[in-house]
Amino acid sequence: MFFVLSKTLQYLIFPLTLFFLVMIATFLFYHRKHARAIFGAMIVSLYMLCMPITSDSLLGWLESARPPSDILAQKYDVAVVLTGMLDIELSEKENLEFGEGVDRILAGIFVVRRGIADKLLITGGSGSLLDQSKSEAVLLKEFAIESGLSPSQIIIDPTSRNTHENAVNTAGLVREGGYKKILLITSAFHVWRAEAAFNKQGLFPEVYPVDFRTSDTISIFDFLPSAGALSRVTWMIHELVGVIVYRLQGYI
Repeated sequence: MFFVLSKTLQYLIFPLTLFFLVMIATFLFYHRKHARAIFGAMIVSLYMLCMPITSDSLLGWLESARPPSDILAQKYDVAVVLTGMLDIELSEKENLEFGEGVDRILAGIFVVRRGIADKLLITGGSGSLLDQSKSEAVLLKEFAIESGLSPSQIIIDPTSRNTHENAVNTAGLVREGGYKKILLITSAFHVWRAEAAFNKQGLFPEVYPVDFRTSDTISIFDFLPSAGALSRVTWMIHELVGVIVYRLQGYI
């Protein structure tokens, strides 16, 4: 039930959903005296949320710092990659459809190929409510093999559906394999929740953030509306709500 609610109720607080709900309410309960003010407020709000300078400030607040230069100078028993980078409904074994988080698996493959980590553990099944027949971990294992890793270097958790289950299932695999030193690889904006969830399971990994989506540089284009900026604001809301809910559930 938690999985279903987490995948549906969050849409009610996403910016576009809220804008449409306000527009529908304004249409249904139209009052000439207030309509102009309401639409004016919506235009200003949408413009503010669509500016890259706004989205970068909000998402950048969640993103962890760049990893220290010596983090990859150490030796790890296993590198754990959190999934969430594939369009699971469009992906097939021979044709994977990657999203923005592809840096996660690329970094995982890199550290194993370089001998920085002995094993690659890919954790994640399907986060889709509609398609549970596929598993990201299974598909990404084949990708990792095609990228030069041997099957013996790869461990998968093919069933977890969210970060909490990633941590729980990974803890079981780590203890079963007797692994001690763990490198956790995930997107920079997701580090806080992921690390807290893994620490809750007693793993206490070193964290290697990738997939940074914000920049400190500012130009005139950062004040122009952008669909990408609104997407980053949506990701920020998604992650912040995730942190709050995980805290209430006792997952972190």
